[in-house]
Amino acid sequence: MHGGVKVYRGNPAAARSYVEADHARVDDYYLAEGTGLAMRFVATPDGVEAVGALDGDGYEAWVAGIDPLTGEPRGRLRQDASAVRFVEVVVNGPKTWSLAAALDPAVAVAYDAAQDRAAGEIIGWLAQHATTRVGPRGRQVQVPVERIEAATVRHYTSRAGDPHRHLHVQINARVWAAGKWRGLHTVGVRDMIDAVNGIGHAAVMCDPQFRQVLADRGFSVDAKSGEVNELAGFVGAFSARARQIGQNIARYEAAWRDTHSGQEPGPELLRTWDRRAWSQARPDKVVPTDGTVLTDRWVDELHRLGFRTPTHGAALNGVRTGALDRDAAVTTVLTRLGAKRSGWNGADIRGQVELLIAGEGIVTDRAVRIELAEDLTARAVAACVPLLDEEGTPEHIRALTSATVLGVEADLNDSFAVRASLPGLSANITGGDLDEAQMRAVATLAGKYRLVVVEGAAGAGKTATLAGTASVVAQTGHRMIVVTPTLKAAHVAETEAGVQAHSAAWLAHQYGYAWDNNGCWTRGPSDPSAQAVLGRGDLLLIDEAGMLDQDTAHALIRIVDETGARLALVGDRHQLPAVGRGGVLDLAARWVDPEARLMLDTVHRFVDPDYAKLSLAMRAGENPAAVFDQLVGRGEIVLHPDEASRTAVLADGAAATGALVVADTREQVADLNQAIRERLVTAGKVDDSRVLITDGGERLGVGDRVATRRNDRDLNVANRDTWTVSGLRDNGTMHLVGVAGTREVPYGYAVRDVELAYASTVYGAQGETTRSAHLVLGEHTGAASAYVAMTRGREANTAHVVAEDLHDARQQWALVFSRDRADLGPAHAGRLAAEAAAKYERYDHPAHTEGRNDPAPVARRHREPPPSYSRPSRGGPGIGF
Repeated sequence: MHGGVKVYRGNPAAARSYVEADHARVDDYYLAEGTGLAMRFVATPDGVEAVGALDGDGYEAWVAGIDPLTGEPRGRLRQDASAVRFVEVVVNGPKTWSLAAALDPAVAVAYDAAQDRAAGEIIGWLAQHATTRVGPRGRQVQVPVERIEAATVRHYTSRAGDPHRHLHVQINARVWAAGKWRGLHTVGVRDMIDAVNGIGHAAVMCDPQFRQVLADRGFSVDAKSGEVNELAGFVGAFSARARQIGQNIARYEAAWRDTHSGQEPGPELLRTWDRRAWSQARPDKVVPTDGTVLTDRWVDELHRLGFRTPTHGAALNGVRTGALDRDAAVTTVLTRLGAKRSGWNGADIRGQVELLIAGEGIVTDRAVRIELAEDLTARAVAACVPLLDEEGTPEHIRALTSATVLGVEADLNDSFAVRASLPGLSANITGGDLDEAQMRAVATLAGKYRLVVVEGAAGAGKTATLAGTASVVAQTGHRMIVVTPTLKAAHVAETEAGVQAHSAAWLAHQYGYAWDNNGCWTRGPSDPSAQAVLGRGDLLLIDEAGMLDQDTAHALIRIVDETGARLALVGDRHQLPAVGRGGVLDLAARWVDPEARLMLDTVHRFVDPDYAKLSLAMRAGENPAAVFDQLVGRGEIVLHPDEASRTAVLADGAAATGALVVADTREQVADLNQAIRERLVTAGKVDDSRVLITDGGERLGVGDRVATRRNDRDLNVANRDTWTVSGLRDNGTMHLVGVAGTREVPYGYAVRDVELAYASTVYGAQGETTRSAHLVLGEHTGAASAYVAMTRGREANTAHVVAEDLHDARQQWALVFSRDRADLGPAHAGRLAAEAAAKYERYDHPAHTEGRNDPAPVARRHREPPPSYSRPSRGGPGIGF
């Protein structure tokens, strides 16, 4: 189970349409047969109870915060479009689980039951941990909820009509606490998502009934990935057909919306699009008319692809809970958390614990697994170091870390401080065609300072500065080694600056460092190659240093300390941060001698000098509304009425011009890639007659722009390097051509690690310079992401926004530049935790305040018992999702 929390706001009547949008209308064939009801649950910290199905009217009332049977409102209800109605998570699993359910009715029944039990666990856990806020703004207290309500909605297909059994779990925004109905604290639920996802995954993965049925039918499960081994090889082909159907539907919708502005398609039209899309994408042109026919089509397709039903059962070799080393498990959990972030909360720990339990191959009864999970979570919490001294910190605040995480940052600070305290001197240089700031930077980098920091805006000539530095350092008799956080960035430095560059991981490995999949670093004996040898006075220059994580930095710092080399960090703190614990450039900038801290602030990249000034304003985040208005005046903000229209416009433009398109999520990127490719196939620019189908379901043919997604030194390819497919052999070998030359990658690499690259996430676009670029701006876009995306194009950079009008779009733009998601290390995490905790008064549980003489605040007064909930008088039809 994966994904985030969806916060649903607005019209209760639209909630049904919102849920319907997540599955194909062919799912209605199942629903017409009496399945797929919206089920209602009531939960307290003591347990969860199912209280019946909801029909359409009852569901809308429930979403609106009204008792679905009595019609009584649950407290004072907001009626505006921003009113939160529910928060939602989705219980799902690997695609192979749904394929197994399609093949065997017994697996389907067991899988549905396991998902139901997982949903119950999630609801119960949230009833124990969710909160509401009580008291006046600025003095609010986080109070535990005493009762929540939830609804579950089951779907069997994806929107494209392929098997995808999943369960929507919706937690109503009206909760009972401190004697009345109140609003759920949605931020708290959002920050507990790791626990929700972990519980949902482990509850199904470790479910003995579900796993036994799979084993009885001959299906084995990979403990690490969760995939059914016998079906994993068929996912790609199945997904490829589903992607085509989904793209067909998106194309029909975009065309319809172009001529029906402000309208929404009705159910019959949606079904018509589904039938048409299915017919176009399926070779047999047969459109299913009921659930049995639909399942038969899935089974027939699997057999056509080569699947053969297992003839013997598989062994269910679940690991016993007693065989798990609990102390080692706690160490692994904290290591994984530390590799991911600087601070965490108890829910983050519980999520990692559940993933560890599932990944160990444990299959056991629910009560046993929960006892194990709670014990490991408690042990891990006890092993953490608090970032805050205060007791009573709200549970959702990430106020825990580890001694290891703190120790790494302390070592970095110590090394930077010592280096900054040593005397330094700039080199004397003359000539060259660099600007004044670049010349100062080269002189300082090539001089005697033990620590140098060079920061520069996007397009300010950091690459030219690197090239100049390499030339001057070579004249001093020393060497300069350039490393970058990613191998792709190293390739860019080599290509654009003409200097030899490597990934930071390569240099660390040369000096004996290694790390496992959990993020645990170790060091052994080493014999660095000639390319990696550093001596006293040599320069280790870290380019794109803002993206360097603290663990890798820790290894590099030890290397330069041991060898006597000088250290320089070059980057931009306003661009993308590290994936994981970052802030290395911030730490260095804090300690470095002011004379050795340089700023490159003359932007050279853009054709238009006025845009260069605008880019600096975006970098600083100054007055984003004014920047937005200037971009509107330049035609560099484009509004779209809906997502389908935006995708269609971007796909048309990118297919015609080859412009870079940057989006927030991999799902958005996948949709854009499919849409752009479809247009290129139609135009005859990509050959779709002979293709390789990847494990992700993408069709790759000659002419496609692709990216390699895993570093492989033997193949000489890097993660996120972009190429054009120039040939496909009969054995699946793929020929690639790119800036770095030509490559051949074998079938195994191509199907697992090559993907379409017409669109990219912002991390894939970092370091790119193109003629024009387009940003897909949305709720997940942060300030750094927007700045990077809007500075890739030399001639044009355009932001595309789904908005009702310019006022709405301006508000979205301003929100983007208020978001800063960078993890800058544990000290920064502690400051953020303190700021978050300062918003709330301390909460004392009523049991802890008995006997006090001072007047109790509202949060500690006598509690009214939760109201009795209404039950349906008899069974009845459920809502037909």
